[in-house]
Amino acid sequence: MKYKLNHEISFWYNLVSKIIFIGSLGFLLYSAFVETLALLLCIVFSFSSFILMQMFKKYKTIEFDEKSIYFDDTKVDLKDVEEIGLGKITFKINLEKDPINFFYSPLSNNFNLLKTFHKEQV
Repeated sequence: MKYKLNHEISFWYNLVSKIIFIGSLGFLLYSAFVETLALLLCIVFSFSSFILMQMFKKYKTIEFDEKSIYFDDTKVDLKDVEEIGLGKITFKINLEKDPINFFYSPLSNNFNLLKTFHKEQV
């Protein structure tokens, strides 16, 4: 049975960050005509929203079972996983240059289940 590591709430975080970014761009256009202080504050807010959106793009959807982890049509054995931390999975073999990032939500209990499966395999 495959378990999903990412919680569905990550979709909502991503959606809300996009809505906030689009709204901040609209407010930026409005404040360009009204007041310069509002323009500066809106530029800072738009930039921080953009950074938040870029952060969500690097997350991958990860599924796992008792022996393997699946991401982007790739299967990796849990024996090849070096470390499972909050938001990152590091591999022993050099599949990826960087660790795999995932969205961690404390609402999901699957993270502890993945760590349990990893301890059993190692």
